[in-house]
Amino acid sequence: MNKKAKRTILILACITVLLVVFIAVSSREGSSLHSVYKVIGTPFRYIQKGFSSFGRNIRSAFSVMGDYKEIENRIEELQNENDSLRNLENENQKLKDENTELRELLELKGYFEDYEMVAANIIAEDVTDWFNEFTVDRGTSDGVENGCVVITSAGLVGIVYNAGPVSSKIRCVVDEQNTVMARISRNNALVRVRGMSNENYEQMLMLDRIADQSTLYVGDVIVTAESGGVYPEGLVIGTVSEIMDSEASGERRALVIPAVDIAAVSHVYILMPGRTE
Repeated sequence: MNKKAKRTILILACITVLLVVFIAVSSREGSSLHSVYKVIGTPFRYIQKGFSSFGRNIRSAFSVMGDYKEIENRIEELQNENDSLRNLENENQKLKDENTELRELLELKGYFEDYEMVAANIIAEDVTDWFNEFTVDRGTSDGVENGCVVITSAGLVGIVYNAGPVSSKIRCVVDEQNTVMARISRNNALVRVRGMSNENYEQMLMLDRIADQSTLYVGDVIVTAESGGVYPEGLVIGTVSEIMDSEASGERRALVIPAVDIAAVSHVYILMPGRTE
């Protein structure tokens, strides 16, 4: 910094100090310089008001920012509370569904008193789109054998066809290899149900061997018939959705919607015959 600049700064500092002293002295009532202060003090008051107003605006802005942050935090708290309530509602509905299923299973257990009912979880599904087979976490060490019937509270699921020591493979009722002797629940007429596949990948059953004298309507419930001790009598298989009469062969057939939505099943119950509690 050169001498000229230093001199300028020094002069400005001295002028500033003198002005401050002058304003302080002249602002007092009774001072001989008070009239001068009234003249030069007015602009300073406006400047002071401007700075005061600016300061208030700054404080107000910071206050608004604080309020906004508080609102954000409150919104986040309410969202968390809403998520917790939604989870509790889902858990409550799940418990209600499980309770309903357990009541239905207790009724089934009383009905199938000659069978021991063992719960099993699905641990592997069929790799194809048909979902005709799956694997459960129960095996021969739990008393499961080939030929054991698999159910849910809604009805028939399938049958065990490959029981291992700790797991078993289940073939679902919709598989083409499955054939079940059944009855029309309404009139007890004997019919046959077999698994089928179609181009729409729908899980359906085919009803055939319907006697000419047997009446059949859409909505009829189809249940298992006792057949050589394989399937217990009275298990719900499904509901008739469409009746097809062939004029050429005179054969009557019908499509049946399975009682159990196989693709949505996560756990099942295995009936083991010859075991009583």
